[in-house]
Amino acid sequence: WSMGDWTNRPNLVADWMSLFFLLNLIVILMLYKLDPNRLKSLLNIFRLRFYFGKYSHEKELNYLSYFNTSSFLIIISALALTCFSFSTYSPIPLRYSFEFYFLLLGLFLFLFCRHFLTQFISSQLGFQKAIKFSIYKNFSIATQVSIYLIGLVFLWNYSSLPIIFIESILVLMTLFWVVNQISIFFSFFKSSPKDLIYIFLYLCTFKLAPWIWVYLLFVEAKL
Repeated sequence: WSMGDWTNRPNLVADWMSLFFLLNLIVILMLYKLDPNRLKSLLNIFRLRFYFGKYSHEKELNYLSYFNTSSFLIIISALALTCFSFSTYSPIPLRYSFEFYFLLLGLFLFLFCRHFLTQFISSQLGFQKAIKFSIYKNFSIATQVSIYLIGLVFLWNYSSLPIIFIESILVLMTLFWVVNQISIFFSFFKSSPKDLIYIFLYLCTFKLAPWIWVYLLFVEAKL
């Protein structure tokens, strides 16, 4: 195969997956149509501080806005596509479209419920303001990584690029995400050390514990 050839890398990929990639492209184009400057600023991985300085007003913090709702869909799609594509390495790979849609629906319900549960509990316990900006930064970085991730998974499925090359980029993206998560934590601690208990509560209750339940429901159940 030459570098210019395009192919279905896994035999399991069918036309429905190509259509789903197309739908994601349409959503990304919608983001550009809604606010081209914001999207271009978000995709610049070297100027995140500039992005948060410019796009952190009440309008941008509204998760029900068209831009943030579309970003939420991108995050879910990226997670589902990544899990489905790289499940070929797992002992029990996902093979069929209905498994993908089940995974997509499960991730949607999980992340949707987690967001509103976080808002409700943090509001009731009085620490919503303490973690509000940290949640927004995490959401923005997740959107940024997800857009690149969709492109990377597309290449993994349909291009003849060496798998090791694509997976190396994936590892770098994962490290980028982890470093930014640590940066968000330390910036929160530096600005509000007295509210540290709230960020620990958020991390344990809303960031870690729910993913354990996802593992038990989707992985252990399949085993």
